[in-house]
Amino acid sequence: MKVFLAVFICKILYFIGKRVGKGSSLPGKIVLKIFPDALGWLRLPEIIVAVTGSNGKTTTTELIVQPLRLTGKTVAWNYEGSNQTEGVATLLLRSASFSGKLKCDAIVMECDERYAKKIFEKVKPTVLLITNLCRDQLTRNGHPEFVEDCLRAAVAVLGDDVQLILNADDPYVSALAIKSNVLFFGVKPADGVGSVNGMYDDGAFCPICKARMTYTYRVAGHLGDYNCLSCGLKRNKPDVEGLVSQSCSLVFADGLEMSMKQPSITGAYNFCSAVAVCKAVGVGITDSVKALDDYELKSGRTIALKIGRRDGLLLISKHENSFAYDCSLSWAVAQKKPCTVIVLVDSISRKYYTCETSWLWDINFDLLSDDNVKNVVLAGRYVNELASRFIMSKVSPEKVGRVVDLSGLRKHIEKITLGDVYIVTCFSDKAKLLKALNL
Repeated sequence: MKVFLAVFICKILYFIGKRVGKGSSLPGKIVLKIFPDALGWLRLPEIIVAVTGSNGKTTTTELIVQPLRLTGKTVAWNYEGSNQTEGVATLLLRSASFSGKLKCDAIVMECDERYAKKIFEKVKPTVLLITNLCRDQLTRNGHPEFVEDCLRAAVAVLGDDVQLILNADDPYVSALAIKSNVLFFGVKPADGVGSVNGMYDDGAFCPICKARMTYTYRVAGHLGDYNCLSCGLKRNKPDVEGLVSQSCSLVFADGLEMSMKQPSITGAYNFCSAVAVCKAVGVGITDSVKALDDYELKSGRTIALKIGRRDGLLLISKHENSFAYDCSLSWAVAQKKPCTVIVLVDSISRKYYTCETSWLWDINFDLLSDDNVKNVVLAGRYVNELASRFIMSKVSPEKVGRVVDLSGLRKHIEKITLGDVYIVTCFSDKAKLLKALNL
């Protein structure tokens, strides 16, 4: 009777929430208050994939679902992005029958890195993917080593039979290989693809013994081929490795190639990690590459635009996360075409209130001093904070413009700027940006 009530309450609240544009986490929150052990009553499928890390959780979760579905599996996943304990509870309860059995072959659940331990105490995944760890949301996450400690505790609560999927290029993630069942993925840049340089050298010291590490090469920030001569932590040879080109293709072993609609190095890591997870649950790399080739994300993290007769591209880049911004800026510059780059910061977060903008100083805006970047437009409520940051950059002040009122953004772009348009902002500002551009 209890499991029936728990599922019934969740389904009703979820139905109502969908009608008013909310409800992806509130149903689970209410059910867990009434029945704290509700998730333990559910009968789960054999495949339970958890995705966590600093960057790429939502995108990678969606990418994992596609090959699973195309190989005949039914999949439940938290496509709304509600990734804390209550959101995961909503996912599981709304996907269950009134007897408590989940009506699917697999679950793919995005999990917040800070809440992973609490989630895994209630629901133990059979496969855990950790995408990367980097500077992210200073007000709640601090330094990546703090998040590493959180995830170490999360991994520790899982049984020895859990399949870990770890980023071989990230020393913070590789240091979490505390279980024996590990599959590594990684990315290598093709000739001519430069590394993405950040403002800080976060990977300078070993996360295990704190000795200085050496790098043969770097892909982006602290991700690359590292080696600690003191304790032996080094880049493991990836079980799944993709060679990324500037033309947005990813090449795997045996010449298998996919075209990515999500540009930049972050996109390459997202696709490569999704292929690795699918391999772990029995989907061959050939089938995964076929399913993901030229796949267009439904979550809209990368959107091709037309502004008048000019091509544009929206590059969703997580606020308070310099790694995401650096990768987007680097990709725009690497196209070697005359362009305008718009940086929009209007609301920092949609989940919690903060006006903390020190993270802007972690972003390598010097990348935009490239001669192909003809104009830089700073926009949104925090335009003055952005302008203060750009004063200290190498970008020529003559090519930097400001737009405070977003209603004037399209006019500014059309009348003052040149070349293709790349817009870098967060998902929290996406809707207002598209409205301002009449798209």
